[in-house]
Amino acid sequence: MISVQGTVDKIWHNHRADGSEYWVLSIDGQRYSTWDKNMVADIQEGYTVEFAFTDSGRYRNLTALKRLSGEPFITADRIAPSPESLRTVKMSCLRTAAEMLKDTTLLPEQKVSLAINMAERLENYVLRLQGAGKPKQATQRDNQDETESQDPKEGSRER
Repeated sequence: MISVQGTVDKIWHNHRADGSEYWVLSIDGQRYSTWDKNMVADIQEGYTVEFAFTDSGRYRNLTALKRLSGEPFITADRIAPSPESLRTVKMSCLRTAAEMLKDTTLLPEQKVSLAINMAERLENYVLRLQGAGKPKQATQRDNQDETESQDPKEGSRER
């Protein structure tokens, strides 16, 4: 049996029409499947694994799967933040946004809305999570807020 090593990118739990369960793992960009629940029981996204598989037409079926490390594999372009560090990033971004708006003459509701929007954008930039690294598309409400107050120190303008 030839074994290969890789990093688990994603795990899917699926059901067939007859109700039977199977799991699909994306390992280094390639998909592998298994019917054995116990094989994937202690595997999580980000883990480095050693595995063996067979080709069966369109499918690659896992015949063996072993976790090589207990900690998720982390690289510079793939950060796996803990829930605690995510909370810290969120609070830091919110504090930064609030600090940026502290001298404005906007109404309190406008400050809150703008601070939350700014904090979310800062958080996306800082974390650069998959799909979140791109700035969110401006909504009509965002555009309205920007046209109402181009300079936060001037306060809101009447249209």
